[in-house]
Amino acid sequence: MRGLVITHNASGKLFHAPDLQRWMRICRLAFKTEKIDVLAGPEGLRHMPALLETARELDARISLRTEHAPPRELGAFAAAGLFDVFAEVRGLHVDHLESWFRACRAAKLPLRLQVFPPFAPGLNPNAEAARLAAGGVMAVNLAFSDPFTRNTAPPLDAGTARTTIDLMARLALAFDAHGIEANLPGMPFCWVEEAARSFCVPMAQFHHDHQHYENNAYALAQELHAMGPMRARIVLFMLLARYTSYPNPIDSILLPWLTEHPWARARVWAWHKVSRYSRFLPHAPRALVETPEAHEAERTRREAGSAEALGPECGACSLRRICDHAPEALRRRLPGVEVRRIEGENVCDPHYYTAQRRRYYDAVDQLRRERGPKGVELAARANALVAQRRPDIEIDSFAYRIEGQWTWQLAGTVRWFSWTNTEKTSTPLARLEPPFTLAATFGGGFADYVGFSLGRHARLVCPMIAASHRMILHVEADGRYVLLRDGASVEPMEFAGQHCVPSRLGGRLEPRLSIWNIDGVIGTQGVSIWRGGEASASQTKAEYSVLIVSTRYARRLQAALQGIAHQRGILLERIEVIIAYVPGIDATGDVIESIEAAHPALRIVRAPFADGLAMAKGFLINESARMASGNWVVLLDADIILPPAFFAALDALPPEAAFAIPDGRKMLPADTTARILLGEIQPWECWEELLAGPGEYRRAEAEGVPIGFCQCVRKECFEAVRYEEMNHFEGADWKFGNDMRARFGQERRLSGLPTLHLDHAGSQWYGTPQHR
Repeated sequence: MRGLVITHNASGKLFHAPDLQRWMRICRLAFKTEKIDVLAGPEGLRHMPALLETARELDARISLRTEHAPPRELGAFAAAGLFDVFAEVRGLHVDHLESWFRACRAAKLPLRLQVFPPFAPGLNPNAEAARLAAGGVMAVNLAFSDPFTRNTAPPLDAGTARTTIDLMARLALAFDAHGIEANLPGMPFCWVEEAARSFCVPMAQFHHDHQHYENNAYALAQELHAMGPMRARIVLFMLLARYTSYPNPIDSILLPWLTEHPWARARVWAWHKVSRYSRFLPHAPRALVETPEAHEAERTRREAGSAEALGPECGACSLRRICDHAPEALRRRLPGVEVRRIEGENVCDPHYYTAQRRRYYDAVDQLRRERGPKGVELAARANALVAQRRPDIEIDSFAYRIEGQWTWQLAGTVRWFSWTNTEKTSTPLARLEPPFTLAATFGGGFADYVGFSLGRHARLVCPMIAASHRMILHVEADGRYVLLRDGASVEPMEFAGQHCVPSRLGGRLEPRLSIWNIDGVIGTQGVSIWRGGEASASQTKAEYSVLIVSTRYARRLQAALQGIAHQRGILLERIEVIIAYVPGIDATGDVIESIEAAHPALRIVRAPFADGLAMAKGFLINESARMASGNWVVLLDADIILPPAFFAALDALPPEAAFAIPDGRKMLPADTTARILLGEIQPWECWEELLAGPGEYRRAEAEGVPIGFCQCVRKECFEAVRYEEMNHFEGADWKFGNDMRARFGQERRLSGLPTLHLDHAGSQWYGTPQHR
């Protein structure tokens, strides 16, 4: 679904560009909307360059939504990354509609329309549909009103209202026949004939449809649209602060004391029963998208009050559970049009009619569609495996605890206690490499969500809807996975501003049990693991783990990996490379597959992260370091080529060495870098010539403190020294090197072995706007 950012409030006052950028960040990172409409007037267009730059930073796609004529800058906006245009017009014969056709065609931008009545007398639906199709229109909303525009339809008299509704239905049918998606937002089903009902978009569908707006983003836009710029700024700052997390120590402090004081425990438990859903308490998880269970509860509520609240016609209608029932504001705008019941079986699914009409899928939507439903095939495979094979590992209840707090471990079960509405996780259950299947039973109490944690950046959990659930996580060798609840696949929940649901899982995982908002006490048991293959179990343990963070550095990453694959004086089986990356933002996945095919002895461990973490380099390093199996961890930038004898030199270090660095770096010029990337130069064959050739040699930078282009540390050092985790990376590598010195002593310099640093047009810690 889409997010929505508005450049001005209802009074026409312009919001400041930094506030709009904060608003966009909330839509992208908290509400997880990859596409964002920017509603802008003529003055708001001045903010578009800044918003387009923010969109590139957040890996978002933004659309220009406006009720005005095409701006002169439309071509420049398209060149800067504008995704498409959403133009709003009153009627189909306004002067600037044809100019939109020409402007979007020139800028090569898809065009969506929102059209409001009135329509010209004698309008021919088929002719209009053909004209819009020729003009490049992909989708049309035929609406009576919109809370964010002045272009809404005026009130109509009784006769014109009925005629207008019939014309809108015929237009929708004509658009559909000419390959244009048509929508009738807010139109009651009973106002149109059966052939046109599939175009009606009630609010129950509006906020769960890829063509429209995500519920939280839409509600925020309505609130901010009514505010002045200063008040909106305060709200945006507060929302940004709300979506930062911090550990809650209450359970760790309170639980042991309460277990010894029964009367105090009874009072706290009683308070917990009534307060665990209070949103003023920190960390109450808020689902990003309503669950089917939430829809069922809403349907039950509507059913109970239908006779009184909906009236005799709507209350007896078969579509009452999905219709908007012609609210009073709409009836005032369209007097004389009465509602009527529709006979038949009760319809519960808001998307009941959706499949009966044409849909428009843009580039983002189409990519999601091509992934296909991952649950059916994998769920069948997982259920067959669990039913037909004994588990390879059965984890005893004394083998894991609740992270950071007192745990009651009994024979066969672990009891989890909580007095707060936070998430609780177990200690790691095992270190696993795909393929594998993990199962656990949650029961003996209730919680909001249960499932598995895969590090601080990812959760795979679903609602708990019964007193006991058998949860299964099945992971294929390529990282595809499915989550099952009692044998049926379920979509993992996403929470606003919190952990992501990864598109695929990494090459080495430490899963934990995860339970959200426990109702006092719950138990876990039957934790079992099935290994999917023998390859991971038979692999020799690596001695060196190279950790590379690569975001939009795919071409340079390939050169760095080739440098590792051509090491001398060491078996490649002793080296593993952990690559932390964001799938889809560049060709890193293709590079990994190519290296694996060309150098099968070099073990590559994938560590995929969500796109919202593309700039969180410190976080990516700390999380990926947990996957390392080697005694040494080599933190390497994706644009660094190691000398051919690098690991042989590390082999020669004494056992007491904890921190080592290369002997500086040679900064290669752009032309030499280009020849390496094109394969015309193979550095491992002409290493000395490259060191002696053009470029600056930096031996002791940053006052001699080892900075992050290549830092070699013993793995156990990460227990004491970690990278700073902030939204920027500047200075974090220097601080890590300085902290390592303070804790473990002076680093060992590998004399005579500098690295090569490929040129990439300046210092860019987070990856680049281009695929370099």
